[in-house]
Amino acid sequence: MNKTHFFYQRLSFIGIFMLTFFLCSCSKDNNEEPPPIVAPLNDNSLPSAAILNIKVLEKSTDRLRFQMDLAVFRDSKNVEDNLNGSNFLIDTLVLSGNTTLFNNDHTQLITPGNVADYSALMLLDQSGSISSTDPENYRLEAAKIFCSNLGANNNIGLWSFANSNYTELVDFTTDTASVIQEIEKLRNQEGGSTPLYKSQYGAISYTRDNSTKANKAVLTFTDGEDTEYRPTSDEVVAHAKDKNVKLYNIGLEDVNTRLLLKQAVATNGAFLYAKDAKQLISIFGNLGKLLTNTAIYYQTEWTITGKDANNLFQGSGTVEHQLKITFPYGGEISVPFSFDYD
Repeated sequence: MNKTHFFYQRLSFIGIFMLTFFLCSCSKDNNEEPPPIVAPLNDNSLPSAAILNIKVLEKSTDRLRFQMDLAVFRDSKNVEDNLNGSNFLIDTLVLSGNTTLFNNDHTQLITPGNVADYSALMLLDQSGSISSTDPENYRLEAAKIFCSNLGANNNIGLWSFANSNYTELVDFTTDTASVIQEIEKLRNQEGGSTPLYKSQYGAISYTRDNSTKANKAVLTFTDGEDTEYRPTSDEVVAHAKDKNVKLYNIGLEDVNTRLLLKQAVATNGAFLYAKDAKQLISIFGNLGKLLTNTAIYYQTEWTITGKDANNLFQGSGTVEHQLKITFPYGGEISVPFSFDYD
């Protein structure tokens, strides 16, 4: 064998080896295994979610695009970061007598920016219906978990409301033991009506006047609708925006989700919904991450089109529906949402 032939034979062998290595590498990348399934903690909680923002991106007469940002909570300690677009689904909706289709255009996991210390006033509904919607007092255990997670640079206060008025229980403090003690005293003390907006309005004024932090929030938990009718929800929002106080609204079962969500989004807070009282454990357990702006969240974008009709979005209207979130470890939750369009 001459040297030239031997050289080309070696070159051919090296080429085949490199090609085989390249193809194997590509095959490994294209078939990369999905991230491992992380099961929730056994902490008596259920997964939940928080809507941080919802807005219309684009509207024509036959299609509407909107964005919804939401954080998902796996359990009392962990924000869910193991989802993709296939885990978010919105079923068809009949709108103005026509069937509409929702397409998930984009899903992205977002890491928030700067950490923000906070002053947060917990405003807990103690009206009579609580005894049937939360007979096991999960809201109280959940509120205690929130207190236990309080950071050294944050402070909290506690109010409750029922019987046409609110009760100021604990002023802003870092002494979580005293707050937990007062929370426990609320057990079996439910009764009366739901002065929701009146209590929110007063809590906003108190928070503005007594908080030492730039990041001010009122955390309202309720299982019903306002029974006092004054002030209105719009007046509560205007007051919160004027006083620079964010509203974090937590609703259990049969609440006015549309107004609670609208309040939260308008004030840069969040709306958190619990169909089951056990979801309150994961909600309150991760609430501090929302307040400090450290909770990762999903930014999703959707397009709505009519199945058979044109000119469906001519003029103004409201979309009110539910987002379904499925989990790699099994199970699903429904998150009610709504928004207006012009």
